[in-house]
Parts: sequence; C-alpha cells; structure tokens
Amino acid sequence: MTTEPAPTPDRPDRDVPHGEPAPDDAGVPGPGVDAPLFTAHLEEGLDAALRDLVNAGRLLVALDFDGALAPIVLDPTASRILPLSARALADLAVLDGVDVVLVSGRNAADLATLADVPDGTRVVGSHGAELGRVTLTPDGHRGVDAEALSLSEEQAALRAELLRETEELAAAVEGAWVQAKPAAVVLHTRPAAPEAGAELTRRVLAGPAAREGVHVVVGKEVVEMAVLAVTKGDALTALRSDVGADAVLYAGDDTTDEDAFAVLTGDDVGIKVGDGETLAGWRVADPEELSAVLVRLVELRQETSVTRS
Repeated sequence: MTTEPAPTPDRPDRDVPHGEPAPDDAGVPGPGVDAPLFTAHLEEGLDAALRDLVNAGRLLVALDFDGALAPIVLDPTASRILPLSARALADLAVLDGVDVVLVSGRNAADLATLADVPDGTRVVGSHGAELGRVTLTPDGHRGVDAEALSLSEEQAALRAELLRETEELAAAVEGAWVQAKPAAVVLHTRPAAPEAGAELTRRVLAGPAAREGVHVVVGKEVVEMAVLAVTKGDALTALRSDVGADAVLYAGDDTTDEDAFAVLTGDDVGIKVGDGETLAGWRVADPEELSAVLVRLVELRQETSVTRS
C-alpha cells in the first residue's frame, strides 16, 4: 500500500502512482491477511503523524462519507461503509477520550440510515447545516435525532425556485437527476453521458446557480446550490469546541472537504482521499487505504490507553 503527503505549494507531488502496491504488499485484508500486516504498509510519515495524534487527551475523528468511508457508486442509496472501516469506527467509539463524527453533504437522516456506525455517533449533514446523532431502534433500524433546520420565508422561496428551474433543465438530459435537501438543491450528473452532463452543469451554473443568495459548491459531477452559508469547516470548528478536542483527524475526498482541511491546526491530521489539489497534509488513494489508516489509529490509541492505565 502506498500513502504519501499530499502536494502543497512547497512540497510537490512525488512521481509515485497512487494505489499501486509496493513489492510484496499484502493488499487489502482478506483471507490469510490480517489487519496488522496491512497497516504495516502505511507510509512512515503518515504513521508518525498518527503516533503523535493518539497522544491527544481528547481526540476528534471526523470523516466524510461518500468517497472516503464508502466507495463512490452510481446509486447513492446503495452506498455503504467498507466493513473494515465500520469495524474500526466501532472500536474507536468505545475508547476513552475519542469522539467520532461523520461529516457529509447528505441529509442527516439519509446519512444516519446508510451509515453502519454505533448508536449515538454524531452526524453532520448538508455540509454543516444539520447536526444530530445516530439512533438505533430495538429492531435494528437506524435513524437520526437532529436539530430542526429552519429557513426564512425568503430562503424557502429561493430553494423552491432553485428546485423548479434545475429540474426543468435536468429533464432534458438522460441519467441526470436532482436532489432536494432541507437547505439546498443538488444536480447529479454522474449517470449521464459525460458531454451531456458537462453541458447541463454549465447551464445550471449560468442559470439557477447564479441567483443572488445562492451558495454554490461544484464537486465530482455534482453541483450543490445552498440557501444557507455553512461549510464543513464551520461544522468542524464548532465540533472541536463542543467536545473540547485537543487534536483532530479529518478525512475526505471532495472539494467541500477543503473547508475542513483549512481549519486544521497544530498536530491535527488531514487526509485527502483520492487525487486532486488539497490543503490536507496527507493523501491516500481510496477508501480501502483509508480503512488501513483507521485500523492503525485504533491500534495506536489502544496502546496509548493501556500505557496511561
């Protein structure tokens, strides 16, 4: 497994392809391959950063969902956390001094339903506009206990117009679809033909997205138009204060995660999942490699807890 520091203005990309296993790399854990062997292939610099991180008295582990914990899929309702990551999050959640939170552009309710995480796990939905916790009913169904999101009359009217106009434009492109969120409207073009999707994106950016009062984020074949000015960075800053975190690990794959990377400080660890320019200090190739990081984090924090006791 190859992980490496993400490029920064004074640290250019190395000429090492992401995701290409080194000689004798055991690869993703599976039959005959246990997690310790897998995590031994973490890049030493990242491993050293994790070793420093786990010494924090209060540690906040904040993670994006799609593209980080869960591989990107065409059908968003089919997205699921990788089993190894789910297991690592469950292990982290029971450790003293560790807070786990999922930070996503999804609705908080959808995120809680899809995420295989312990009861009570914090969730941040709609890029910071929704805050809540996962709830688990006696029959095993997941839900969310979230603060109600309130829009002004003007914001509600603007959201309604965004939805109407974007749906009209998307109707002409096969595969494109529009998602209505509590405080935003999202155009999805991943299932569409590339050229048609790109042209639709241009029309939406020049049309409804250009309206006054609309906050636009362009992601991976996604255009999100929000009527509230909130970011994942705002949410992460509030969470750090709320839990009294001494250090933070944040991992994400999309442009919206850059707002979170931008507020990291000191011994915090930011991990970009996948390619693209980033403010994160470290990079892994895909959600499978992030699983290895989380397994290693559990291992190190458990060792630290034993030492303290």
